[in-house]
Amino acid sequence: MGHGCIVENFNNLIALSDHEKDILAQFERDARNVRRHESLWHFREPTQTLYTLQSGWAYAYKISLMGEMKVVEIFTPGDIIGLRDFTFGRHLTDVRMMTDGTVCAFPYRYILEACQQSRALSAAFFATASRDQALMTERVASLMHCSARMKIAHFIVEMYLRLKHTSPDMGLRFEFPLNQKLMASLLGLTSVHVSRMLSELARDGMVRKQRRMLEILDYERLYREAQFDETYIQLDLSHMLKVDASDSEAPMG
Repeated sequence: MGHGCIVENFNNLIALSDHEKDILAQFERDARNVRRHESLWHFREPTQTLYTLQSGWAYAYKISLMGEMKVVEIFTPGDIIGLRDFTFGRHLTDVRMMTDGTVCAFPYRYILEACQQSRALSAAFFATASRDQALMTERVASLMHCSARMKIAHFIVEMYLRLKHTSPDMGLRFEFPLNQKLMASLLGLTSVHVSRMLSELARDGMVRKQRRMLEILDYERLYREAQFDETYIQLDLSHMLKVDASDSEAPMG
């Protein structure tokens, strides 16, 4: 059986057996093409189905009481969309495709079944959900405490590291389909401010954005500009899977 993005994603977290890869392959069995702007679900809909994102980008958003759209999360290839939602019974946001892409729908019970069959997969799902929460926490901290220029630099570094996790051989020039409006909504800025900060970073030789592509020209300077700390994005599952031999052999009770 062929293996898809979610297998690559999890295999970069922890070594998976062939059996575990086959379990994950079930999550990408029913692939379908989706178009840019297509909705995957709406706020408060029952969480009967989650998705893996095989290709393309998507985003989650909420509509304020004033009718304003606020982007709250970005999804890239290999992500499970809605992992946080399935414990609530209803979706917490709307989700829409940012680009054309391919998604695979699966019932949420697949996660429970995978966790029952594999301790490693349980750890990987738990770590993925924890990372998603850490991303949100870091973004809130950035919104409250960082300058506009630092927010832009931090977000670019974060997205680069997220994409590189799934595609380790990726270079410093990569697809970056967010327009200024979406970036502004996500980072609590105006589109004009986003444009100005990207121009400043380009002028200072750190990044170059051309349509749907972004190139990091000086990663070290950009990293320093962002005051980036990789603690929240570099997952380490080794401690979750260590079992002390004496404990495992000791009788219970």
